[in-house]
Amino acid sequence: MAPRRLSFTAEVVAELAPHVPPLPCCRAALLVGMAWAGEPGAARAGAELVTTRPVAARAALGTLRADRLRAHVERRRTPRRVRYRVTVEGDPPPPLDAPERLSAGMCCTRTLLRGAFLAGGAVSHPERPAHLEILARSAQTATALGDAFGRLGVDATVVERRGRWLATVRTGEAVGVALSVIGAQGGRLRYEEGRVVREMRAAVNRRINGETANLRRTADAAVRQVEAATRLRNDPVRWEGLPQGLREAAELRLRHPQDTLERIAARAGVSRSAMAGRLHRLTESARFAGPVAGNPHSNPARGGG
Repeated sequence: MAPRRLSFTAEVVAELAPHVPPLPCCRAALLVGMAWAGEPGAARAGAELVTTRPVAARAALGTLRADRLRAHVERRRTPRRVRYRVTVEGDPPPPLDAPERLSAGMCCTRTLLRGAFLAGGAVSHPERPAHLEILARSAQTATALGDAFGRLGVDATVVERRGRWLATVRTGEAVGVALSVIGAQGGRLRYEEGRVVREMRAAVNRRINGETANLRRTADAAVRQVEAATRLRNDPVRWEGLPQGLREAAELRLRHPQDTLERIAARAGVSRSAMAGRLHRLTESARFAGPVAGNPHSNPARGGG
């Protein structure tokens, strides 16, 4: 059996998890971000982190040990999913989710968002519509995460979805920048590659749809012109009363019903616009002519059926 392929979110999380921030203030910011994100229903004390991602639990454990803090991870199975509880030991243990642990530096803001994404973030596949979100414990923490994105120049919004609060980024360019600011440079490169593929595919589809519509309009016009020419030719009086140029256009359309307007104009030795005018006058002239032979349901008032 082939190994199961990781989702794009899992790839980004796996890229971010091994990196322990070198500065104590950034390590504190990482833990605060992890404490602010994730399932809102998970019980937390100030010295605990709860996450559904084992890789995030290992990242938290490594960060705590870098600060020479003792901690352990407990795996708990709940009715919905497995949760991992990271508990800091000590007397008294330091709080992990306190805002006063944060520094005002940009490096700490980036690390805060990295920790939040590790614990509760998700990003759409590169070839799908752009969307990045971080599930927050509360409206207050979602707002704080949205403000952190704003300080780094990323346009983020805070939304409530089925009783859960999220900080979301919803434009292609902003999602790419968000991946960069949290440190997922490899994820950013893959995302931009997929974004180019997605945009190219959309452009090709738009062009194909436009060309298909043009071909359909051209074919419909040719059918109307053939019916108009046939109707006029079946009315000798009106046919003889047509100007020479209109009769020539009608004969060319009858002999070459599948030709494009450009090809018909080239056969007549006139410009495309001149031939378009002739064929338009031809269909107008046929409005009050008799019905097309062999088509008793044709309606002269419709200008050729």
